[in-house]
Amino acid sequence: MAPLRDDFGSVRPIRRLNRLTQALLAIALALVVNFLASLPEFRLRQDITSDRRHSLAPESAETVRAAGRRSPVGVGRNQGWVKAVLVTNDSSEPAQVVRSRLLKLLDSYVVESGRGGPAWFAIELAGAGRNAPLLSELAARHGAPDASIALILSCGPRAKYISYRELVTKEGGFRGEEAVTAALIEVTEDKAAICYVTMGHGELGIEDALPERGMSLLSRQLRNRNFEVRQLNLATVAEVPRDAAMVLIAGPTTPFSASENARLKNYLYERNGRVLAMLDPGREHGLEPTLADWAIFSPDAELQEPDPARRTTDGDIALIRLEEKEHPLTKVLKEQNLPLIASRIRPARFDEGSAPDSTLGVWQLVFSSDAAWGETDLVRRPVRFDPDRDQAGPVCLAAAAERATGIRKGVGGMGGRLVVIGTSQIAANQRLNRGGNRAFVTQCAAWLTDRDRAISLPARAEGEYQLNATASDFWALALRFSLIPLAILAVGLAVSVWRRRS
Repeated sequence: MAPLRDDFGSVRPIRRLNRLTQALLAIALALVVNFLASLPEFRLRQDITSDRRHSLAPESAETVRAAGRRSPVGVGRNQGWVKAVLVTNDSSEPAQVVRSRLLKLLDSYVVESGRGGPAWFAIELAGAGRNAPLLSELAARHGAPDASIALILSCGPRAKYISYRELVTKEGGFRGEEAVTAALIEVTEDKAAICYVTMGHGELGIEDALPERGMSLLSRQLRNRNFEVRQLNLATVAEVPRDAAMVLIAGPTTPFSASENARLKNYLYERNGRVLAMLDPGREHGLEPTLADWAIFSPDAELQEPDPARRTTDGDIALIRLEEKEHPLTKVLKEQNLPLIASRIRPARFDEGSAPDSTLGVWQLVFSSDAAWGETDLVRRPVRFDPDRDQAGPVCLAAAAERATGIRKGVGGMGGRLVVIGTSQIAANQRLNRGGNRAFVTQCAAWLTDRDRAISLPARAEGEYQLNATASDFWALALRFSLIPLAILAVGLAVSVWRRRS
C-alpha cells in the first residue's frame, strides 16, 4: 500500500509566496500613500480650531494666490519658484523653538501655493553643515547671512533675509506670518523700482566698497528688494527721469546749485516725487530751498551726547528715542528695540517758522536724550552748551514729510514724500549692518516707493492648556480607560479556560 501523501508539503510554498506577496503589497501601499501625502496637491487639511490657528490669514492666502498668478507658466517651470531657506546655524533652544513654529507656518504656504497645481513655494534647510552649497550660492548672490538670520526667502535674483527678532514680539508672540507674507510680496514684485542716486557733490559712492564713503552693501540690499539702482547727475539733466521711483542723496560734501534745487522741487511737488536725503554735519548741502518747501529744517550743527548710556563701546552714538506716535518708518526700530548708530549727526526737524500748509504733514522720528544738544560751533574746543546759540535737547535727528494726494491736476495716487536724516553714516558700509541702521534705511526706501505694504497680522501666542483634577477624578478617569482592556482580558481568559477543559 502506497504511503499517504503529505498535502501540506505542496501547500507550504504557496502559503509562503502568498505571505510574501501580501507583505510586499502592504509595503508598496504604505510607500505610495506616503508619497502622495508628500505632494501638496494631494493634501487635504481642515482647520477645525475656533481661532483658525493652523491656517493662513485671508490676507496671506490672497498674497499667495496673487504671487502664484505671477509665477512662470509651463509644466515644471514654476516648481521651486520661491524658495524658503531655513537657516539652522543657531542651535540655541529659543532659536530651535522659533524654527519649529516657522517650519509649520511655511508648510501652510506650500499647501496654499499648490492649490491650483504644482506648488511653487519650496522649503529647504541649510546651515550647521547641512546643504552648504545652497548657503554658499545665496551668500555669493545676496550676501552672507549673519547669526541673527532665521529665514532667507528668495525668488530669482531677489532675496529677503528675515531675522529672529522679526519673527517674535517683545511679549513672546510669534509674528512669522506677517514677516513671511511681507517678504513674499517684496521678492515677487513684477516691476523693479528705480532708485536714482545723486552724484557730482562728493556723495557716498553707491557701488564703492570703501568703509566710510561707500554704499556697496546698501546697493546689494536694495537690489535684493527688487530695486534697480542708477546714478543721477542733476547738473546735466533737464529733470529727474520720469521712471524714477525715488531719489537718494547720501552725504553731499559740496552744495547743490539753484537749478538742481529747482529740479528736485519740481520732482517732489509737481510729480509727487520721493526723496531720501542723508546730510552730514559740517558740510554745506545747499538743499535749504527744497527742505523749506516741506517744512523741514537741518541747521549746520553737530549732536553732542553726554549720556554714557547712549554711547556704544567704541564711542558711537546710539539713538534709541523715537516719536511716541508710531510711524511706518520707525515701526521696525520700536518693535525690535534697535538703535540707530553713528558717530556724527546733525539735527533734522520740523521747521517751526514755516508757513501753515494744510496739504503737508511732518513727522519728527528720532531724538537724542534730554541731556544732549546741537553744537553750532564746530571749531570751539572743549565743546560746551551755549543756550544762546545751541539747540537744547532732545534734538530731533530725522524727519519725514508727506503732502496730500492730488495736489496737481492729472497726478493720481500717492502724494510726494521727503525723508531727511542727519547723517549718511548709517548707509555707509562701515555701519550699515550695525544696530537698526540697515532696517531703517531699507524701510525708508520701501516707504518712499510704497513698498512697505501694511501687512498687519496679529501675533499668535502658543496655546496653553491646563488640566485640574482631584484624586477621585483621576481614579475615575483611570477606571474608564482601563475598563475595556480589562473586559477584553477577562473574556480572553474565560475562552482559554473553557477550551482547555473541553
